[in-house]
Formats: sequence, structure tokens, C-alpha cells
Amino acid sequence: MVTLQEQIQVLIPQYQIPSWVKEKDKRVISKTLEIPIGGTTFYFDVPENPLVYVSETRGVIYINGSSYWDSELTMFKDLRDEFVYEVLELAKTIGKDISNVKIDDVLLETDNKKHVEKRKFCIKIDNIEAGFYYNLYLPDGIRNGIIEIIPYYKQA
Repeated sequence: MVTLQEQIQVLIPQYQIPSWVKEKDKRVISKTLEIPIGGTTFYFDVPENPLVYVSETRGVIYINGSSYWDSELTMFKDLRDEFVYEVLELAKTIGKDISNVKIDDVLLETDNKKHVEKRKFCIKIDNIEAGFYYNLYLPDGIRNGIIEIIPYYKQA
């Protein structure tokens, strides 16, 4: 029998289950965000990181930090991987075939004047699409970088 981890590795070779999903040491988790997406509440465990601050306001997740953009991108990748893991687990729970999963990360727009990149990350399973729009406000010497994540859910 093929495990979920093996199925995920076939679907997205770069995907890794976040270390804190299995971690029992509670000191690793700074806080847990509860985000409603399409009638389901997703729980995002935010690892402790003194260089990055993660917050949620009205279902929108914000990642910002002091001056290290790499730390913010690492936090974003951790949250993205956790999102993929939770969506695949949810799909398995409701009986969807996860061997037919399509994952995309699409550049929607760039604004070189404002140093903003707008993107869409989505996971498609049968007639369900779950994902998030995200805006990368790149550090430009005047402001620190900020990542804004707006989750969504669609069913065709």
C-alpha cells in the first residue's frame, strides 16, 4: 500500500511535510492560526521564528519580518507546504482520488514601480479547487518585505 507521503512525493517532488506536523516538542510551535476556507477550518501551525511575524486578519494571512527576506520566504514555503498537506488530507477524508491532483503556481501580475508580485497558488482535485492568492511586497530599501495570503475554495 502506498502511503500519503509517497503519493505526495510523486505529485510534487519538492513537497516536504513540515517538520512540526510530526514534532511533539511544543516549543517549536509559536501559535496556531484558524483560517476558514470554503466552510472548513484550516489550522496553520506557525513555527517560532524571532525574525518573522505571522498574523491573520479576517481570513487573510500576513507574513512580515525585520530585514531578512529569506526568513519570510522560508516561512511562506512552510505555510504553503502545510496547506498542501491539509488539502490532500481533506481530499482523502472525503473520498477523493488524490492521484489526479494538479498543483499550479501562476504569476498574475508584476508592478515594478511598487515592487509587488501578485500570484495564485492552487490545488485542483476533480471538481474542487483550493488555494490562495498571494502578494509579495518585495523589500525595496524603504519598507521590509511583506507577504499577503488570501485563501479561497471553489467547487465546479
